[in-house]
Amino acid sequence: MADQTRAPEPGDGADGGAGAADSVGGALHRDRKVARPDEQSEPAMDTHPTDDEARIQGVVVQTRADVGDKSEQRIADVLRQRFTEVGLDLGDDRIRALAAEIAGA
Repeated sequence: MADQTRAPEPGDGADGGAGAADSVGGALHRDRKVARPDEQSEPAMDTHPTDDEARIQGVVVQTRADVGDKSEQRIADVLRQRFTEVGLDLGDDRIRALAAEIAGA
């Protein structure tokens, strides 16, 4: 019995290689499998609910790792950008306080 997760069996082609329908990496397979109800076929998005404070702390940790040795102004700019990307609207006072915390760490 052939393992369907491995390379396809030799085909009918002149060189004995797999047919185009057996190709992986974007081409369709002959069986045109349909995802089962319990099979993940799409990217997992936010599988665990996260509150805003946890998201803020995650951004702070990552920013500290990425630009923690830069000026407070640069850190604040990065924080503003990242909070915008994750959909958090923090006031300028809070961003400056977090930048100072990161710069002083």
